[in-house]
Amino acid sequence: MSYFLGTFLFLLLEAGFYVFVNWFFRPHERQLPHLLFASSVFCCWMMWGIIYMAQMNPLVLPVMNEA
Repeated sequence: MSYFLGTFLFLLLEAGFYVFVNWFFRPHERQLPHLLFASSVFCCWMMWGIIYMAQMNPLVLPVMNEA
């Protein structure tokens, strides 16, 4: 999976949460759920992106020992 495809999937997840909050919450109760869902998706995306990019160029290279 490429980085842009993963980012697109997180954007779809956020859009789904946006629709969920607008569908199931009353208008005066929507602000906090929008903030919580958006920040949780952003944090998950950021963690996924950091881990994805760290695997592209690892800091510690594996060393094979001659046995």
